[in-house]
Amino acid sequence: MDSSGEGLGDKNMDFLFGLDMLKRHRCKIDLESNSLVFALSDGLMTTPFLHEKDLNTTKGGTRDFNAEESNAEIQKILENESAKENGVDSKDDDMKEDDDKKAKSSDDANSKMDVDK
Repeated sequence: MDSSGEGLGDKNMDFLFGLDMLKRHRCKIDLESNSLVFALSDGLMTTPFLHEKDLNTTKGGTRDFNAEESNAEIQKILENESAKENGVDSKDDDMKEDDDKKAKSSDDANSKMDVDK
């Protein structure tokens, strides 16, 4: 950054400051005023922090976040998981029923043999 404070170029460009860069450019984080203060040769330049609501979700914010859509997605996932769990249980129950039917059929066949003797 140059002393005029315009070294970042395009104002719409995404830029992230690391602590080493803040120190190199003599910046101060002012939490009381919720801003970043740059020390320039002709004074100070203050830049306010963006609020979470001002950032897109792709940037870690909540500007384009749709709670209803997100809740519907989560509900659908939970319903799918529940259906899978119930599907596995019902298959196990079906297998148990088949085993019971086979056992009963075998018992019936054995008792029929006893009657024939």
